[in-house]
Parts: sequence; structure tokens; C-alpha cells
Amino acid sequence: MSIPVETILADPKVSAAIIIQFLMGLGLGYFAVKALKYVVAFIAILVLGSFLSVWSLGGSVESSLQMLGEVASAVKGLLTVLGVMTVGPVSVGFIVGALISLLRK
Repeated sequence: MSIPVETILADPKVSAAIIIQFLMGLGLGYFAVKALKYVVAFIAILVLGSFLSVWSLGGSVESSLQMLGEVASAVKGLLTVLGVMTVGPVSVGFIVGALISLLRK
């Protein structure tokens, strides 16, 4: 059973939600690219800190990498659960906002 896109977009509540999601993604993409260097530095510091913590506690780097692999598989499963209707407009807005931010220097 398939519902045409025209039927979905004919509902004003759905159209308003899609527009708001797109604008939220647009803002997120624009400001995320502007702050990208800070985000990358923050993530690098967190990863380095976790490796140093494992090393100081006597654990092995292999065990921490294995744990990160388990977390990555859980995140992939979570992303699969989210539908295209939920993340679609925000993702498109994010990409458009990122492109605007990169082109407006």
C-alpha cells in the first residue's frame, strides 16, 4: 500500500512540519560548518582522553577499539530505525545549510 506524495503534502500540518524540519536542518548545517573546527577538536580531545584513560587503567587499546566497534554497530542500528520521513527534511536542510555556509565566506 503506497500513499502518493501529493496526498501527504496536501495536509497542511504535514507540510508545515516538513518546512520547519527543513529550516531547522538549514540552520544546523550553516552553523555546524561554521563551528566545524571546534567540533573536530572537541571530538579529537575526547578520543585522545579515552585512550589515555584506558592506558592509565591498564586496559589494552584493542579492547577499547572493540568497545568502539560495538557502539558503532548500535548507532547504525538506531539510524536504521529512524525513518526517511523523520530525518529526510532535516538532512536535506543540513546539506543545503552546509553548502550555503561553505559558499558564503
